[in-house]
Amino acid sequence: MLTIKIDDPDLERSIRQAYGDNSRLLVDAFVEFLRQQRVREDIGVSIEQLDSGSGIPLAQVMAEIRGKYE
Repeated sequence: MLTIKIDDPDLERSIRQAYGDNSRLLVDAFVEFLRQQRVREDIGVSIEQLDSGSGIPLAQVMAEIRGKYE
């Protein structure tokens, strides 16, 4: 189990307004945020690879993405 401490009163207030005491909704939103961050990072790496000329074929990209996110 992981516990996150929030020391920012404004942020805590905002979270409580959005999610109340429903920790399940908060956890689900946090997990979705983390997934989106991973996708953004992967896209950033892909752009760097294309810029450096080390891109890979689309079929390989799609196979790797499916394996990673399914």
